[in-house]
Amino acid sequence: MSQTTVSDPTRLPPNTPHRFYRGGERILAFRGLEVPEAFDDHRPEDWLASTTRLFAEGGDGVTVLADGTPLPDALAADPDHWLGTDHVTRHGIEPGLLTKLLDAGERLPVHSHPDRAFAAAHLDCDHGKTEAWIVLDAEPGACVWLGFRDELPPDELAELVEAQDERLLAALNRIEVSPGDALLVPGGQPHAIGEGVFVLELQEPTDLSVMLEHRRFGLEEAHAFLGLTVPRALESVDRGPLTAEGLAALRRRWVDVTGAGHALPDQAAEFFRAEVLSATRGAPADGAAAFAVVVVVDGQGRLTTGTDAPRTTEVARGDVLLLPYGAGAVRLEGDVTVIRCMPAG
Repeated sequence: MSQTTVSDPTRLPPNTPHRFYRGGERILAFRGLEVPEAFDDHRPEDWLASTTRLFAEGGDGVTVLADGTPLPDALAADPDHWLGTDHVTRHGIEPGLLTKLLDAGERLPVHSHPDRAFAAAHLDCDHGKTEAWIVLDAEPGACVWLGFRDELPPDELAELVEAQDERLLAALNRIEVSPGDALLVPGGQPHAIGEGVFVLELQEPTDLSVMLEHRRFGLEEAHAFLGLTVPRALESVDRGPLTAEGLAALRRRWVDVTGAGHALPDQAAEFFRAEVLSATRGAPADGAAAFAVVVVVDGQGRLTTGTDAPRTTEVARGDVLLLPYGAGAVRLEGDVTVIRCMPAG
């Protein structure tokens, strides 16, 4: 059977394109790999089962399978097997999902992502970039920032972006995070991830970012504002306010799931799904067939796929596997927790 129609779980090696900010050592540690002596510390993102390319910075990012087939070509060759007939009927032959491991080796710039309506109107793209962060590790006191605390008039936002000073970050809600947290970041909401935060990220399959803070990272304006004029790009930004009540609706503790359950707030389901499967000795966890990136976040055990001719794979923390829909239902056994990252239903 060729790689393009394989039904066994496919182990995904690191896929870490060069980025403008620092990080990457936590990705290697999570995956059980040594840090190379001449490590390029601008590899802070591991793009998992990616059909997406970088907007700038060289255009890398697409996953290539073990036989040399780019993942988009494999999906196109047998979409019903990879994605399932229902998905193909509703969404076509793309997953509609980009999954990443992200290690913030420094604070990321304040930025936002267009929503679907803005992307369609101004960027000739069906997808915006709503995203979600599933926190796997965080240094004590580490934090993220999400949404403006108070509403900013358009001229005040433009002034802050022009000034490129500390007031931009100070205008956002600061949120301390710890392992087990999950946050949904709707398209348009300004945000930043702080140094020392390591997340599993799900997002719409684009690399569209409006870099409100860009000069300190050496980004050209054409990159920072997606080739748009600054005023037009700033129209994509949600100027707030994002209240305490609004923030609470975007948060969840994924470690509170027992057995099987959702890692993200319900409103994420329009864009993607993250399902926690947590097995203990004598209590397996089951999941339905789906195209899924499976990230083993704790412990070790066995992942069995299919029913007629089941296949069992030994898994442990740091493993990342790609499962086609055609692999069938999954059963997790042992003392192990995985997160299945899946397209919208």
